[in-house]
Amino acid sequence: MLNRRKRSSIQLSPSKIDSYNKFLICMDKNAYNENKLPDKINNNAIKESNIAEESNVLNKYELDLLLEQILNNFKLNNMYSSKFTGKNLKDDYVYDSDNYYSLYYNKHFNKSSNKSTDNTKEIKKEIINIDVEINNISDILKIIEDFKLDDSVEYNIDLEALHKIKEPLKELNNMIGMKDLKMNIVDQILYFIQGLHKSKNNTGDFMHTVIYGPPGTGKTEIAKIMGKIYSKIGLLKKGTFKKVTRSDLIAGYLGQTALKTAEVIKQSIGGVLFIDEAYALGNSDKKDSFSKECIDTLCEALSDNKDDLMVIIAGYDTELKECFFNYNQGLDSRFTWRFKTEKYSGEDLYNIFLKKVNEIEWKLQEDSQIVINWFNKNIDYFKFFGRDVETFLAKTKIAHSRRVFYKPENDKKKITLDDLEKGFKMYVSNSDITNKKETENLKKYILDTMYC
Repeated sequence: MLNRRKRSSIQLSPSKIDSYNKFLICMDKNAYNENKLPDKINNNAIKESNIAEESNVLNKYELDLLLEQILNNFKLNNMYSSKFTGKNLKDDYVYDSDNYYSLYYNKHFNKSSNKSTDNTKEIKKEIINIDVEINNISDILKIIEDFKLDDSVEYNIDLEALHKIKEPLKELNNMIGMKDLKMNIVDQILYFIQGLHKSKNNTGDFMHTVIYGPPGTGKTEIAKIMGKIYSKIGLLKKGTFKKVTRSDLIAGYLGQTALKTAEVIKQSIGGVLFIDEAYALGNSDKKDSFSKECIDTLCEALSDNKDDLMVIIAGYDTELKECFFNYNQGLDSRFTWRFKTEKYSGEDLYNIFLKKVNEIEWKLQEDSQIVINWFNKNIDYFKFFGRDVETFLAKTKIAHSRRVFYKPENDKKKITLDDLEKGFKMYVSNSDITNKKETENLKKYILDTMYC
């Protein structure tokens, strides 16, 4: 507020800063030291503010610029300025030919408590409508790159939420294969990010998710990324990720399992509870009372905490149906979202191998002749896909270390076809790997001869 001060050679002093919850903008850049404020008070203005800064204002033009700047500051900081002249609240400010003025300001955090009129002009925002068809994650990432966050622009979509999930979306997009699964997750994101899951009574739909697929197809990694996404858009408050198996949920005595399961659920509120191989919780004949106690407790929690808990279960389709969902009829309806990881092709395995090599900052030697066909030829030895590729890479590195023992540093950490072949021999020497191959061959033989 601006108040004309009586012409006087005596400089009026501000009142003590702790007397009122107000603030000061200094016109001549000489701020008062809060701890050295004198006790003299400008009685005419004490009811409106406790701090004043006197300055000579030469003309109305300068005064207009000053007030415009102050009002803009109020606007940007979500504050509301009082209008004060003398004892009446009526004008934005007073201009007088007299060169002596005092500026007084009130800080109001709650507009409803401010009885004065706010004549601050609203800043008009540019309106931009984004109309882009989304068919994959790359389309969302392109929107994020093309449209930057800007306080002066109003978009027709929640662009801020998209910017928040940029990094986890990149992680998901960089995963090998899974085209259909990625698009299904995009649908899930677009649904929740628009708030379409909420009803009139402010209760939402279930976020609980099933990821079908064999081991080694990235189910755990997908679950972690989903947790990051829903945390960043505000659906999961804590953003935690807890991975558990049967031993984490089921106790040794009847009655203790419910308590153990409930405690795990409590720790997971606000985040993701990921149950890998959830079919291991039960069995097909449903005779395990410990399993039923665990699954019944989980089923109840799925409803009670639907707005701030995402439970993701993973495993084979048939086994989950027989050993998990069949234990409680209410489970099936609580897992609204169903995704499926497909088996990897030889090309996918090659790309996974290459990705893992790059992650450890190794390289394939340029003339190594390590090609996709090599993985196509040996695909049956990688039943657990990404998990097996990781084991195979470890063996390849060991074979490489023997070859480059006496060579210069420039030749190290560059994998050749010879490293690959020798690493593969070490890999398949494991009886479990050989059994996988024999099992797959037996399945193929049975299928080929069934209808002969």
